[in-house]
Amino acid sequence: MNGLLELRGVHAWYGRAHVLQGVDLSVAPGEIVALLGRNGAGRSTLARAVMGLVERRGRLLWRGRETASLRTFEIARLGVGYVPESRDVFPGMTVEQNLVLGQKAAKAGRWTIADVYRLFPALAQRAGVQAQHLSGGEQQMLALGRTLMGDPALMLVDEPAEGLAPMVVAQLAACLDELRRQGMAILLIEQKLDFALDIADRAYVLGHGAVVFTGTPAALRADASTRREWIEL
Repeated sequence: MNGLLELRGVHAWYGRAHVLQGVDLSVAPGEIVALLGRNGAGRSTLARAVMGLVERRGRLLWRGRETASLRTFEIARLGVGYVPESRDVFPGMTVEQNLVLGQKAAKAGRWTIADVYRLFPALAQRAGVQAQHLSGGEQQMLALGRTLMGDPALMLVDEPAEGLAPMVVAQLAACLDELRRQGMAILLIEQKLDFALDIADRAYVLGHGAVVFTGTPAALRADASTRREWIEL
């Protein structure tokens, strides 16, 4: 595997619960990789393992460098952004204050607040509004925008379409596609199959903490048995 991010034989635990069972996965610059599977398959755990938020073992490589011994903030500084399923915006702070908090302290990154507003025009219109008063879609855009302010080369995006109306999901897909065109690598953790496969370059399916499918979106669409056994409810 050759990629910006490479996982080789990665295991992960929550206490005694052995969640990831030797996962191999890669994400290359400028591609969207969909990570699919049912709830409990280990998809969110994989993102947390990459970020050093759970106990893990195996090889986690960032541009060929081992990161397993690094702390979460050190991994983030290397260029890995994380947008958790919970979004984690600061509810009592305005949109613009949330974005300022995402800025790299040491130096200006490629992304400015103006860039984020161009990508997400709805946020520009709500710049002075507290995050707690945003819609779910606006909060998701804010979480993505704040992560961009940290100037990542790769974004781990966990369930961004959860709870959003179809029109908002379509807007979100367009934004992720634009990020890819600008060279961003994205690991998209998602349950909405059509949303993920419409924009992904490659797909992995997890089942019981192991990779049970790797291939193109077209190949997964054609593989009814894999979808039925490991994805569809």
